[in-house]
Order: sequence, then C-alpha cells, then structure tokens
Amino acid sequence: MKLNTQIDVLICGGGASGLAAAIAIKQSDPNLRVCITEKNARVGKKILITGNGRCNIGNAQEELAAYHGTVIRYLPEIWEATLDTESFFLKMGLYCHHEKDGRLYPSSNQAASVLDALRFMADHLGIETRCTCAITNLEKKNGFFYAETANDTILEARAVILAVGGFAAPKTGSDGSSFVWLQRLGHHAVNLKPALVTLRTNTEFVRALKGIRVRALVTAYDGNHKKLAEESGEVQFTERGLSGICVMNLSGKCCSPDPAYLSLQLLPGKKAEQIVSMLWDLYAARAEWRLEDFLTGLFPKKIGIQLLQRSNIHLSLQDPVYRLTQSEIEQIASICQNWCFPVLGRGGWNDAQVTAGGIPVDEIDSTLQSKKIPGLFFAGEMLDLCGDCGGYNLNWAWRSGQYVAKKCHLIFAN
Repeated sequence: MKLNTQIDVLICGGGASGLAAAIAIKQSDPNLRVCITEKNARVGKKILITGNGRCNIGNAQEELAAYHGTVIRYLPEIWEATLDTESFFLKMGLYCHHEKDGRLYPSSNQAASVLDALRFMADHLGIETRCTCAITNLEKKNGFFYAETANDTILEARAVILAVGGFAAPKTGSDGSSFVWLQRLGHHAVNLKPALVTLRTNTEFVRALKGIRVRALVTAYDGNHKKLAEESGEVQFTERGLSGICVMNLSGKCCSPDPAYLSLQLLPGKKAEQIVSMLWDLYAARAEWRLEDFLTGLFPKKIGIQLLQRSNIHLSLQDPVYRLTQSEIEQIASICQNWCFPVLGRGGWNDAQVTAGGIPVDEIDSTLQSKKIPGLFFAGEMLDLCGDCGGYNLNWAWRSGQYVAKKCHLIFAN
C-alpha cells in the first residue's frame, strides 16, 4: 500500500455533514490540509435525492423537541456555537425560501443547487476530495491516524472526522460498513433502526384502504399499554401498513422499545359524548340508508366501512341504519377515538430516510470527540440522534459538521 502523509484533517464521508465540516474547518484555518474521502464516484449523492429532488435543506424552527436519541444532551451547546442552516448557506451565496411548518428549500427548488454550492465552496477553499475511496480500516499510532482505503492507499492524518452516515438508503453509499471497523476501535452503535419509515401491521386491516389518507391523532403504545409518543397529521394507508409524516415521525421517536400498536383518534378534540351525539344526528338523517353509507362524509367511505367492521356490529352492511342499537352507536363512537393497529415491524433500510441510533453519548465528549481515541470526531447520522421529517436531519448534518470542525480546529490552535 502507498503511504500518503500530506493530511492534517481527514474527513471520511462526502455527504452533508462531511462537506459542512470540511468547509468550516478550512474557513477557520486556510493553512490546514483537509481531505474528504468518499466511497461514491462523487460527493453528495444522498443530498440530490432529498425532498424529491428539491432538497428540504433544513427547518427554520429548529425545535430541539424534534430530535431523539442520547446525543440530544449536547444540542443546546451545538446550536449556540454554529450557524443556522439559512445563514450557513447564505455565506455561500445560496438563498432559501420558507414553506409550510418552517421547511427550507433552495430558491431554485433544485437539490443540485445545494450540492453545487457545497462543491464550489470546497474547491474554492482548496479542499482535496478523493472519490471512489472507501475507508476500510482506521487505527492510531504514535499520535497519527492511519486510514486504509479500498484502493490500496494509506492516508496519514493528525485528526479524523467520521461522517460516513448510517444504514439508511444504502444505494447512496450509507451501508453502515464503517461500524465494522469502528468496533475494533472500541466503539459500538446502539439502537440501530430504520427511521422515518412506514410501520407495518396486519394486512387484512389495511389492504382495502390502500392509498386513502385521513387526518388523526396517532398514539404509539408499548406492549404494556404505556404511551410512548403521539403525533397529529395525515395518515396514509398502504397495502402493508400505515405511513404519512405523523407515522414516520413516530418510527423515529419510538425505537427503544418499538411500539406494540398504534391508536388512531379520528376526531381529536371531541369528547366521547360529543361523538355519540354526532352519530345520532347522522342516524336521524340517514335512518333509511344502507349501513355501509352511514359514516360517508364524516370519513372516506372505505374508512367508514372498516370502522363499522371493526366495531363488531352484527349487521350486514346492506342493512338499514335504523337497525343500529344504542350500544352499537357507542361502539362506533369508541372506535372512532381508539382505532388500533398492531405494529408488526417497520420499513427496511432501503425505504428509511435516516438511521435511528448510532454512536451513543457515553462514548463521546461534549465536542463530539471520541472518549476512547483523542482526535477522532463524529458528525451527522453516525451519532445516536435523529430528527423528525421536515428538514431537521439536514439541520443536524450542517450543524454537527460545523461544530466538530470548530472543536477539531482547537487541536491545531494549541
């Protein structure tokens, strides 16, 4: 293997957090020799697919409550020390516009504009980029890091920032392979789960509802009926489970433990007696209608039929509404407020937007530096932190990249 000794800071991973780290550290000290290694043929592959090609570059709200995982402990300090997404990109000449719920997009509405801003700035600052260069092993000897690559090169560096991502969207290069050699360094990833994914349930409960959307308050419970988390929003039914932003957010919030079941409250804000009253009003207006049409208008027709079937009413859907009894009206009202779906699993890594879990907070210090190996820093999705849908995970990528760059720079300032 050929030895290269020309690097001060080696950044493993040319994704969002790696590019942000490289730019920030080079801006802090233009004399530092900074090199990014990327296993793909070009950097930023995952950036190009975010936001359906528009790149939901961040979220202006930046609520700490939108993040989950052990590393959340350090978020206030990280936020205080770094630029927000919009300010970070404005320094590169990239303008953003705001959309619903604080979501930020580039003014061009093209993810390529975001990647171009990062690439052009990296080139302008003289950052070396080595693509098709996967790191296969890392060790530290006599104060220097030695990184073996898949193309028979050993890179020597004084400090290393690991920003290689997790397991989500492996087609973009985030296949988790780095966690194998990280174990040899004494680091361990915890609670690894595909996050921001569909939650699977019994197909007989959802197959007939495929493609239908309904607004609800969705609550996740564990096997002991303990409430884990809740989200409001639009639920989308798929052939095998439940999706929609609110459900996907729950898949990120509820990883340890996984939810045992979801409860949909279809008329949030309504008390049980109010719903019963609404149903009696429908009864009066539709007494001669077929039962299958009873709830149509209050909910999509197929949703109404499923609610009736799950209410254990011993009537045919062709029977008239007037045959409903008081107890059956109350049963229907009850399921409108507590429509339960067992959770049998979650979408896989190919469908995941982000990785939940990762390097835990007890293996790093407040600078996101390894407690085991000084000079080794972590950024982005490698760490045990994930955000909700809506740009929060890219917020974390830009912020954590900037932050480790500042802290890593202190090594050379002393």
